[in-house]
Amino acid sequence: SFVGPMYSGKTAAMINMYNRIWNKENVMCFKPKTDTRDMGIIKSRDYEEGIPAICINSLEELYKYLKPGTKTIFIDEAQLLTGDVRVLIYFSVYKNIDIYLAGLNMTSEQKPFGIMPNIMAVSDAVEMIYGVCYDCNKLAPYTYYDGEKDTDVLVGNANYMPLCANCLYKRRMNKKLELKIK
Repeated sequence: SFVGPMYSGKTAAMINMYNRIWNKENVMCFKPKTDTRDMGIIKSRDYEEGIPAICINSLEELYKYLKPGTKTIFIDEAQLLTGDVRVLIYFSVYKNIDIYLAGLNMTSEQKPFGIMPNIMAVSDAVEMIYGVCYDCNKLAPYTYYDGEKDTDVLVGNANYMPLCANCLYKRRMNKKLELKIK
């Protein structure tokens, strides 16, 4: 699993792995229907071309779509999916299918994001990919939303930024001060 904040290169790392595979006939790609930015395409700003993907809502839908002979599965924006992560264990352990996932580990409010904690718990390997802090250029493990949200999940890229812990703290404190002044 490739995890980290927005703009860290999680999807690019997954696409890089996809590009290393020669026999694409045995590969299937998925992404959540709720990610409407590039419907049906796994895309990264680091790659011009995207990868066609089947849009699903839950992990259980993998049973419906997987073709016989599938050897590798790629799932982007996994934090937006629902379902039981034992589906991933079934395909990985019992069907010997390699699974690569990319997803946000935390929301912009620094809460565990959706099913990602469970995915990370059953993954053979978890690679934390850091962004570069928007404010100071240090390594950034956090996503911050600069604005007002009324929900944890706001699909899109606008107003999101990667931040280091120090800059996250400063922005949160400034926001609290702004709220008190208003």
